[in-house]
Amino acid sequence: MALYDFRCSRCGLEFEVSRPMAQAGEPAFCPVDGAESHRFFTMPMTFTKPSPGRRPTPPGGSRGWSHHGHSHGPGTGGHSHGGRPG
Repeated sequence: MALYDFRCSRCGLEFEVSRPMAQAGEPAFCPVDGAESHRFFTMPMTFTKPSPGRRPTPPGGSRGWSHHGHSHGPGTGGHSHGGRPG
């Protein structure tokens, strides 16, 4: 089973679906409004194991980090990533 990203053609919600690779191209249905949703491609997530006793540093040496088009770190307010099923 693999995770695939889908975007609702009606409301624009982006969500993930876990399914066998043989079904990767089949449409999914939006968990909010039930509209047909199509797969889209995103940058794969990669992780590295930090050295013992050292905290990972974000790219560019900044003190925050960014994802989904927004940032986290000093000076950013708390928020929810609502809309993503758990």
